[in-house]
This record gives sequence, C-alpha cells and structure tokens, in this order.
Amino acid sequence: METMHEIIPFAKEMLAQKPSRRMLKVYLVGTVVAFLGMVLGLVETVCQSFSSGEPLDAELVQLMALEQRALETEERRRHEEVATVSAAEQITIPRKLQQATGAHRGTGAANRLHAS
Repeated sequence: METMHEIIPFAKEMLAQKPSRRMLKVYLVGTVVAFLGMVLGLVETVCQSFSSGEPLDAELVQLMALEQRALETEERRRHEEVATVSAAEQITIPRKLQQATGAHRGTGAANRLHAS
C-alpha cells in the first residue's frame, strides 16, 4: 500500500515536468518488467507447493534410508534362501533318481521280478 502512495505523487510530478516520449517508454518498459516479475513470482509461489522437489527434512531422509536398508536385507535373505533351496534340490535329485531306479537297494529288482 505504501508504494501506491509513492507512485501517485511521482506520476503527478512526471506529468508536470512534461517528460519526453523516450523517458515515458523507459518508465513503461520498467513498469511492465516489474509487473511480469511480480506475476511470475506469484505463480512460482503457488506452484511450488505442488512440486515434489521440496527439500526433505532430516527425519524423512533417515526413514527412507532405514526402509532402503530393510528392503536390501530382505532381498539378500531371499537370494540366500533360493541358493539354499537349489543346493538342497541338487543333493536330493540323485536320491530321487536312485529311488526311482531302485539302485540304492538290491531289492528293487527282486520286487519287479516277483510282480511280473
């Protein structure tokens, strides 16, 4: 509101001195640039509240780091379980093959002979 009280006497003084057209153009360009700066500042202020690039506070950064570590630990544990399961399957597959062929005991062949 102070600027309005300063602008009115300034405008009256300029009109009383009868400035040249060149000087009026300079003041007009300055006024337009100031107005555009004000509008852009207002738009930036309004849009800044909707942007996701806001600076994060320390607590939020710590929580995100903790969650990331927990996810990495979970992923490592899953990989270890898969490795353990696949190693166990490699060990048990030959046993299953032996049971299917009857090679682990000599009675497998005898059972087939009796059945036929």
